[in-house]
Amino acid sequence: MEVIAIGESMVSLVNEPAGYIRHSENFKPYVAGAETNTLIGLSRLGHKTSWVTALGKDELGEFILQKVRAENVETSKVSYKNYKTGIFFKQIIPDGSVDVTYYRTGSAASRLELEDIDLEYVKNAKILYLTGITLSLSDSTKTMLFDLVKKLNGQIRIVFDPNIRLKMWSEKEARETIMEFLPFVDCLIISRNEAKILIGEMRDEEAIDRFKAIGCKDVFLKLAKDGAVYDFNNKRNYVENPRQFIEIDPVGAGDAFASGILSGILKKESPDFFVERACFLGGYITQFIGDYQGLPSEAMLTEVMKKDNDEKVKR
Repeated sequence: MEVIAIGESMVSLVNEPAGYIRHSENFKPYVAGAETNTLIGLSRLGHKTSWVTALGKDELGEFILQKVRAENVETSKVSYKNYKTGIFFKQIIPDGSVDVTYYRTGSAASRLELEDIDLEYVKNAKILYLTGITLSLSDSTKTMLFDLVKKLNGQIRIVFDPNIRLKMWSEKEARETIMEFLPFVDCLIISRNEAKILIGEMRDEEAIDRFKAIGCKDVFLKLAKDGAVYDFNNKRNYVENPRQFIEIDPVGAGDAFASGILSGILKKESPDFFVERACFLGGYITQFIGDYQGLPSEAMLTEVMKKDNDEKVKR
């Protein structure tokens, strides 16, 4: 297995037509979750991936499992608990702004404990991908992740995206918990806004230096539409975003970026090359409704990156 991720997935209910939920005529269900989005992105790019989580013994859990399996993500380590599967409502306004309302407290995934994780299975992967969402989900999942990385003790490369959701915890709690977790992280993928929450306002170069001093060997700092700055294998550079997109649904952009970074690391590509592709993926995915629906295959990614903006019609 190349990449294993541990984390929650939920059913996202998106209002149709776009606009305020109060005027909705119906809701369309999607699968959503930072870890599953990233794994699906990697799977479509040709990588072997595995998802570790807990689902409720309900139809929502079966819906999620069916969709994730259909994307060739290994699910043999998905367990069931006698708790509900989480859901959330995603309100999309025609201007591209999104608001979400979570119903995930007490979900099956929030009850994950270290005993639910097969340590030997995890150790056999090349990369363990984790996010701050799992840290914020519950005291149980927070304890589980800290216990897990301590037991792994550097035996596997850990890639971490803080994915800070302030509807789930306060800035203070997020900062204290994530800063305590970062010394266990080998590779950090973080946005400029998240860096500001964790270490305060500072220049991009200074922020990267700070995270490396904490113990993160590699750092990828996302600059939204401006591109990214990276420090990988002690090489540092700024990469401009290769194309700008009109956003329809911005949710999932960071996960698409992460899939591009992980793919490049696994393929041992030039960081300039794979960071540019990651930036492209982060923008490209926002043209599609749904967190992962627009993620391309390797061949499709190569094709769409070569196209000019006016090459819209296939004849």
